[in-house]
Amino acid sequence: MAEELETASEELVEKAKTDKASKRNVFSRGVLFIKQVLAELKKVTRPTTKELVNYTGVVLAFVTVVMFVISVLDFLFYQGVVFVFSSGSN
Repeated sequence: MAEELETASEELVEKAKTDKASKRNVFSRGVLFIKQVLAELKKVTRPTTKELVNYTGVVLAFVTVVMFVISVLDFLFYQGVVFVFSSGSN
């Protein structure tokens, strides 16, 4: 299966090279581009449901950790600004 896709892709590339030499018009170059994109998309492997859930969990955990770190830094900077710029005569 992969060899067939690779062969098809190589054939499209060769066709693109020969067509480039013949200076195709805008529309035929657009069609060739779409064909090449579709050929490349056929090679894409999609994650399984288990992988997708795992990756989603990793991303959500990372975002939560970064959110916590930024919140702590924001609070510390706020306290620093209040300390520096507050009037000492309260």
